[in-house]
Amino acid sequence: MTDERFSGEPLTDDGVKVATLDRGPSRELRIRWREFKGHHFLDIREWSVSQHNAQWWPTKGKGISVKARELAVVLTAVQQALELNKDTRS
Repeated sequence: MTDERFSGEPLTDDGVKVATLDRGPSRELRIRWREFKGHHFLDIREWSVSQHNAQWWPTKGKGISVKARELAVVLTAVQQALELNKDTRS
């Protein structure tokens, strides 16, 4: 019995590439600026290589979409996290 999630062509990783971060063997974090039904968003998702067909697939349950109107708040939160991280390293 074949697993339907891995049959056929892999999902397309569309949108504008913002960044890709290596997360270890056969895993990476992809950050893309995307659009769906006229709405723009930032897609942050882990992708991994399938053992079934050696193709890249988004990892189930390991991603988030940030709406365009939420970006400023998320940016502020990331800047605060960077400051907190700097404080803990001293």
